[in-house]
Amino acid sequence: MSGARQQMSTIVSKEQYFETALDVLAEVGFKGLNIRRMCQTLGVTTGSFYHYFGNWQGFVDALFEYWEHRQDRILRNLAFGTGGPEDDIAALRTLTLGLPHAAEAAIRAWGMNDTTVHEVQRRVDSARRKTVGSAIARVVDSEDTAEVVVSLGMAMLVGFQSLTADGQHSEFVPLLDEYLRLVYMHGASE
Repeated sequence: MSGARQQMSTIVSKEQYFETALDVLAEVGFKGLNIRRMCQTLGVTTGSFYHYFGNWQGFVDALFEYWEHRQDRILRNLAFGTGGPEDDIAALRTLTLGLPHAAEAAIRAWGMNDTTVHEVQRRVDSARRKTVGSAIARVVDSEDTAEVVVSLGMAMLVGFQSLTADGQHSEFVPLLDEYLRLVYMHGASE
């Protein structure tokens, strides 16, 4: 009885639901994400879930709004756009290494089965492309080369996430560092 009482008194935030959902997505994929699993993980009753979100679709909409704007919040905290090009590249590196890669792979899989999720994924990719492009353009003088380098970076990220989802996890740091050497090499040679 005391365990049940303790469970019922636990208060969690919406953000804790979202971060738990990302953890569940990373662990079991989008088909394993459900109300019961999140509530059990958080140690709360389903009433807490319904209090915040009303229903499953309300949660899904809020989750993807949170995820879509997560990058902006992180970049603001990293002072992206307030320093030199090297500072922005360093901020993007920090952001990229901190992404929930397995969860994002699950979101990509979910998007293959749900047009609403696919649209959010498309907007996130577009925002990332624009953000990376603005930083790369400050280092690489040639617009054509910068566009290729941005596309390569996006392909590397999506490919890494896909390999992670398939259990072919490798270290991302050496890949990302090699990519950044490429970026700076094009900056120096232009």
